[in-house]
This record gives sequence, structure tokens and C-alpha cells, in this order.
Amino acid sequence: MIYLICSIILNSYLTLSFKLVERWGLNNLQVIVFNYITCVITGSFVNGRFPIDAKAVQQPWFLWACSMGAVFIVLFNIIAFTAQYLGVAVASVANKLSMVIPFIFSIYLYNEQATIVKIAGILIALIAVVLTCWPGKKKSAVPAKQTGPLLFLIPVILFFGSGLLDTMIKYVEQSFLNEQNKNDYLVTAFTAAATIGIILLGIQLITGRQKF
Repeated sequence: MIYLICSIILNSYLTLSFKLVERWGLNNLQVIVFNYITCVITGSFVNGRFPIDAKAVQQPWFLWACSMGAVFIVLFNIIAFTAQYLGVAVASVANKLSMVIPFIFSIYLYNEQATIVKIAGILIALIAVVLTCWPGKKKSAVPAKQTGPLLFLIPVILFFGSGLLDTMIKYVEQSFLNEQNKNDYLVTAFTAAATIGIILLGIQLITGRQKF
């Protein structure tokens, strides 16, 4: 139970933290990159070693971990944008209710029972996403040139992206992971996210698109 409570608190803080990033005038990409660098350091410490070596590259989960890292860095930027420009409520609902997607896949892949109550819950969740993300009449915080139908697609992309990421994690967990290698997998994914982020950040710094 304590792990569940901690997970709820930390996941809630994740979305709120991007509002603090905006208030303090920090760059989203820089914050996200250093977040994943911190994940790699702390993950390696908890794991007892840095997991990426010649043996790890040959593991069947290695490419999945790299793919998950790429999705991580993209989704975190989308979460930041959604929270800062469309509101924390929209980002939270689109991100958390995406759990319906791995549930749908679990029915197909793992023959999980689909009851009337579960199906009704999925439909209500999808309606909640649409109603929460639907643009209101109040003036948008987004500059005029960025408003329009495409803005509405951002939380939709977040919804499906988060759902597919959770589905990927579930598939890899069921197919390749065990108690001995699951930490290696996570740290490898964090390393992939940090590496991709460092490359993107380096390109922007070199081209002068942002300052450190």
C-alpha cells in the first residue's frame, strides 16, 4: 500500500512540477534532460552497477529499452507543454486515463476478462478525456498563432502516447523481464532518454536556439 500511495503522490507532483518550471523561467528540455541524468545516476546506485555493457546490448529487451527511452523524452516534453499551456487538469487527465489503452491490449494479448463494469469504465474515461480537453470560452494562455484545431490534438497525442508506452512496458515485462533484469531494463531506458535529450540539447545550444 505504501508503494501505491507514493506512486500516486509522485505522479501527481510530476505534472505540477512543470508549472513550477514555467514559473521559475526554466527551459523544459534542459530540466527533462537533467531529470533523466539523475535517473541514470540514482538507478545505477540502487541497482549496484551501471547495467549497459556488451552483454546487455545482446539482450532481447535492449532495443525495447532504447525505444522506451525515446518515447520518454518525447512524452515528457508533451506533458510539459500541455501542463503549461492547457492546464494541469488537462495534462493529468490525458496522461492518467490513458490506462484504458493497455487494458484494451491486455484483453487481446493476455485474455483478461472484459466485464460490463470495466467496459463502462473505459467509455467514461474516454468521455472524461474529451470533455476535459475540449477548449473552453476563456482566453487561452497560448499565443494566438498557436491556437486552433492542432492545439486540441496535443492532449490527444499525450493520451495515446502514454497509453502505448504503458502497453509497451507491460508487453516487455511479460515477455522478457524478471526480478534479475528489470532494474537493468529501466536504467537502460533512462540512459537512452538522457542520451537522446543530451544530443537534442547540444544541437540547440550549438545553433544558438537556446542558452544553458
